[in-house]
Amino acid sequence: MSKKSFLIIFSVCFLFFNCKEDEITKELLFDPDVSASKVDVGGTLTFTDYSTGVKSRIWTFPGGNPESSTDEVVSVVFDKEGPVTCKVEVTFLDDFTETKEFVIQVGNELYRRDIFGFEDQTKALEAWKYWISDGSDAMVFSLENTLGEGATGTNGFAKITINKANVEAQLYTKGNSLNQRYNGVLESNKTYEFSFYVKSNDFTQITAAEISNENEVQSWRNFAWYSPIRQISTEWSFKTITFQTGDLTQIYSEGFANNAWTQFKFLQPTTGALYIDEVSLRQLD
Repeated sequence: MSKKSFLIIFSVCFLFFNCKEDEITKELLFDPDVSASKVDVGGTLTFTDYSTGVKSRIWTFPGGNPESSTDEVVSVVFDKEGPVTCKVEVTFLDDFTETKEFVIQVGNELYRRDIFGFEDQTKALEAWKYWISDGSDAMVFSLENTLGEGATGTNGFAKITINKANVEAQLYTKGNSLNQRYNGVLESNKTYEFSFYVKSNDFTQITAAEISNENEVQSWRNFAWYSPIRQISTEWSFKTITFQTGDLTQIYSEGFANNAWTQFKFLQPTTGALYIDEVSLRQLD
């Protein structure tokens, strides 16, 4: 083969493969979407992957029906209240992979049940933190998991053991960042219900519970203060308080509080144990 012929063949092949590469590159588009970001319990959301140049995909819908799919278009029903983080992972023809998360609000419950209902011990222990004024083990936070012994017939619940009397201790989720999405978002001029279940063989009241907001971009603000919490008995009792947010543009330029967290305070006169379950934050209007 002459040198000239070789150069012609090489040039044609080079152009061909570069054209094919350009064609594949232009086809690779990552574009998944969802029909809405909020849905009623039992309602249907449609997830659609408009991506092109797709080799494979996998959707995951925690607590949904179905819980996963590889289809381009998927209709999903959620039967439990609370925020859900859905995800799609798309692998393209060049084997490059991209993922996207969708935070879906199901019903009016703003707190995840696995964390604030203490059903997922690993996630709950990661989300809930505590502080003790004297730095000792005056309070110990742990999780129980007993079939049907939770406040509403569930399995998981929190145990707070007070080892020293008259030492202030706190249990909270305020240390979490926005990316973890553990806490709630409060809107302007809305009414909310903060509630939880509590029981104890040793105490008839605890010091306080509250809803506040704070993170790396928004300053501290208290929205609800429930103190003292009385009439605690050996059986689960339901405690609740409602509050209104008002015009949040007067507090935060965004017009909403984007990391509303729960905090329990304990300053108990004796030692003993108490139990908390099904911490909830719901929008009422």
